Amino acid sequence: MTAPQQIDKRSFLANVRQSGLLTDEELGRVEKSLPPSNRGRSVARVLVEKGLLTKFQAERLLIGRTAGFLLGQYRILDQIGRGGMGRVFKAEHRTMGRIVALKVLASDLMRTGRAREMFLREVRAAAQLVHPNIVTAYDANEIDGRYYLVLEYVDGPNLEQLVRQQGPLPVGQACDYMRQIAHGLQCAHLLGMVHRDVKPANILVQRRGLNGAAVGLVKISDFGLARLHNPNAADEFSGHPGTILTKDNTVMGTPDYLSPEQARNLHKTDIRSDLYGVGCTFYFLLTGRVLFPGGSTLDKLIRHGTERPPSVRDARPETPPEVAAVVGKLLAKHPEERYQTPAELAAALEPFAVSGPTPWAPLPPPAEPFVDGLATPVADADVSLLGSGELSALENTLSQDASATPRAPASSRVRLRPRALARRKWRLPLLILLCGCALVGALLLLARLHFPWH
Repeated sequence: MTAPQQIDKRSFLANVRQSGLLTDEELGRVEKSLPPSNRGRSVARVLVEKGLLTKFQAERLLIGRTAGFLLGQYRILDQIGRGGMGRVFKAEHRTMGRIVALKVLASDLMRTGRAREMFLREVRAAAQLVHPNIVTAYDANEIDGRYYLVLEYVDGPNLEQLVRQQGPLPVGQACDYMRQIAHGLQCAHLLGMVHRDVKPANILVQRRGLNGAAVGLVKISDFGLARLHNPNAADEFSGHPGTILTKDNTVMGTPDYLSPEQARNLHKTDIRSDLYGVGCTFYFLLTGRVLFPGGSTLDKLIRHGTERPPSVRDARPETPPEVAAVVGKLLAKHPEERYQTPAELAAALEPFAVSGPTPWAPLPPPAEPFVDGLATPVADADVSLLGSGELSALENTLSQDASATPRAPASSRVRLRPRALARRKWRLPLLILLCGCALVGALLLLARLHFPWH
């Protein structure tokens, strides 16, 4: 893979104008303060430092992507997530200035009329969910074949990211987060709604609580969207209620957090299935691991349906027996043996819940901006979504993340610079050479001891 050519100042400014992110008037005001360098990267750095462009925008403009920064009334600021549903962007309403999360759905999910009908029905239902522990849905629309949702922007991590970076949560805090989730699910339950995909990655942590209080506030996201993974599942499998769905992308939910009855029969999904997902999430928060690690999707589904779950106290001995009993009840194989409503769960957790600030320390940004963006050649962009041949900041929204077990967030993976990669390249040969020299020396010494020279 060859690195993209460096872009000059003039070409970069032309890209900025073509993108619509800055007007000629705005560029004119800042041009006098631009560095004398002819390198586009130097100009991009100044515009980012002045707050006129975001790093996400600058990276893409530097590699020639000039389209896709504007979607309706929204200006794309950054990409904050991706998965089987599509991609999630941080965006700003151009008139109101409100920061939102823009979920652009993968086009594969919206190919049929039935899928589009279900999308409209689900988002209308989700719009009724107004609760502090549920991400608010502001708007839903379609522009040029792209269906998107406009959601409340939460300025913290999801629970998967939080645990992957910080480790298992304090028991009291985990109980508080699960209690808040139960309150949100109770609101949905009273409206007859089921989430179907409760998992750590779908629960966001806001840095501050209600009215600015320095207490972590958790919010459930993606209500009603799980069925979009396979809008025809109810029709295709209604004649086989005892079959576990194992085809790729047909299990509606994530295997590590899926209830036994939901894996076998879509029609048996109710709020108690969501509570099973809460139990799996609770176990993850307390132990830092999923309930049944390893194995294929089918292996996981079978184990959830047949194997006794391990006690949380095996991995976390300091967990109070009463809390471990709550987790065990949530993980019961049969729905009637679990809590029957989220309100019952919230009441059970109340004595153990400890509110506190979010233990979140975001990774510092790299010292050198735009390195990641420049690592991808322009030729790799998928222009098939655009129709106009332009390179878009929203490209690749079709991609699917079908991994069975949630992976660590991209932000936590180590990125090596070229110089570090070069050092690592020579590390192994050098180590082999040193070991060889040591071995030869040892053999010579041994020979001298046994066969003295005269």
